[in-house]
Amino acid sequence: MTTSEVLTEQALSLASAGAVGEDAVRELLTVSGERRVAVVRARQSLLARSAEQAGDPTTTQAVELLDAVLTRLPV
Repeated sequence: MTTSEVLTEQALSLASAGAVGEDAVRELLTVSGERRVAVVRARQSLLARSAEQAGDPTTTQAVELLDAVLTRLPV
């Protein structure tokens, strides 16, 4: 599994468990190894999934978690 695939699954897992906030973002930062490209790819994967499953709140929350991770990473 690639880092982005692991991130995708972890973000979905955290979102489905209702995890939000700093702890969830820190966990995803750790999983990403602070690699921005992995986070961007995971986010793209979730956006594609969201388009297929319109209105899925878990996927939407997972994307929001990854958005928060991206704000913490250098450009």
